Amino acid sequence: MTARTPVSSHVYSAILLLYPGALRREFGQEMVEVFAQQMRDARRSEGWRGELKLWGCIGSETVRTLAVDHMQMVGVSVVSALVAFVLMCTFLCSMSQ
Repeated sequence: MTARTPVSSHVYSAILLLYPGALRREFGQEMVEVFAQQMRDARRSEGWRGELKLWGCIGSETVRTLAVDHMQMVGVSVVSALVAFVLMCTFLCSMSQ
């Protein structure tokens, strides 16, 4: 095992601090273990490119999870947010014509 796996796992554990507490308590340790295995597999199969791809997936998953969690905290559903976004885009497109 290389030194990057433990460091990567520590960084991932820190990222998990952004996740909802209930999710971390129930699945946090398992998520770190799965991440470490995915990192080893990515490194073995594709080297640093595989690691980079995995970090890209982690980043997008984190953004999605945090966005949904925070929208739910303020009472906005994902569907409502998407509808508002589509309406805003439609309005802006019609204004530019």
